[in-house]
Amino acid sequence: MSGRISGMRTLLFATAASVMVCAAVLPALPQEQERSLGTIMDYYDSLVKQGMDGVGNLLKSTRREKSEVEGVWDDLNERFISVFSRIGHFEFDSLLKKETSESAAKKASEWSHSMILLIHDLQAVGEVVAWQRQVNREIFQREFDIEKAPNRLTGYMERLKEDGPRLEAIARDLKNGRLSSEEIQKCLKEVQSIRITAENVSGSIGRTIGYLGEDVTLEKEPDRRIAKILEDWTQMKEHHPDVAPELSDTPLNWVPLAKKHWENLGKAREDFDKAYSPFLEGKIFKDIPVFRDYEYKDLSRPAVSLEIDLKTALAAIVQKEKSESELRRAIELDEELTRKERERIRKLDDSISPQKYRELSLAHSRAAGGINRVRELQLLMSRFPLDQVGSPEYRRLSEESALIMDFKHPEQLAVERKIREFEALKEKVSRERETITNEHRNRKKKLGLAPEW
Repeated sequence: MSGRISGMRTLLFATAASVMVCAAVLPALPQEQERSLGTIMDYYDSLVKQGMDGVGNLLKSTRREKSEVEGVWDDLNERFISVFSRIGHFEFDSLLKKETSESAAKKASEWSHSMILLIHDLQAVGEVVAWQRQVNREIFQREFDIEKAPNRLTGYMERLKEDGPRLEAIARDLKNGRLSSEEIQKCLKEVQSIRITAENVSGSIGRTIGYLGEDVTLEKEPDRRIAKILEDWTQMKEHHPDVAPELSDTPLNWVPLAKKHWENLGKAREDFDKAYSPFLEGKIFKDIPVFRDYEYKDLSRPAVSLEIDLKTALAAIVQKEKSESELRRAIELDEELTRKERERIRKLDDSISPQKYRELSLAHSRAAGGINRVRELQLLMSRFPLDQVGSPEYRRLSEESALIMDFKHPEQLAVERKIREFEALKEKVSRERETITNEHRNRKKKLGLAPEW
């Protein structure tokens, strides 16, 4: 059988050297050669072998795009591997019915059955290459993140490296009574700036941790389904003893190619863990005072606590009759009220945002078709003969044009009503905003603090 395969290769068009550029059209049996069961069997043996050679090249690929992996498999399958089971068997079955030799018919029938079973089992290649692409995507992502690790982690640490000791120094000076009122005010602004930095670092770290897991879709252990397919490939010769050895032997050579991708992923994962383990374990700030005791999401807590201490000290200057605990409760309440005020003002500003006003202005200019509709109407009216000027249809067009030009069309009036409502809302928002601002300013003044916006 193997000799027949080698001989029949001259009947086929040459396949591309690489599977990635495989563009050969489906070769046909030569017209000058008599069609027989034997020539058809040799032909499809050779055709499937070409497709399997292409699969071998595909399983070496590290491509990550679907069109370059699953798409290539689909092309190989359609052009080479599955041709007999889809269309080729019709002619074969027809010749088989006419075969007069019982032994030849029996041999051909067994071949056909074995070939169809082989083609069926080869369809599992599609699952393997899809899995392979996922593996290579994760390898690429891991290697990219490993390269970026030093700059990412150093960037986070650099931003807080000096802030930790500075918070400690301010807290120590405040506790020892070394700060004047002016110095407390200055330190408060500094601590507020550190708090904002810590909040930004917390948010950035959270996003980075989420990002690092985005393309990690594979489990730590190989997919059981893929493992079973690879195991089956090692037994193809036993499963398909009646097909050409060149066909049944080939899948065994694919197994190490597929496993190599998983081995490469394992190496990439190890390198990734070495690069990011301190970061993912929450330990990158272990050498920075103050921050080393907090989770990433709580990096601002030391600054928030010191900020309240500083504000309490300022409040004590203007409210000497109150105890420190009373002042601290007042400051904490003020913090909560300030957060609510900020949120309310944000919502108020969003309700009258410039974007919403632009949308209304645009809707007003386009209502009822706007100037484009007026031009269209005037063009239609210009086409009326003189004896039809004044007809019902002409008057309808003229009236519509006049309504639009005078901004009296129902659609225009509806938009203008929304604009008036928007202007009324702006006045209402302005009044509420002023009320919130005054309450905020007065409350802060009683506590000896400056307004925070």
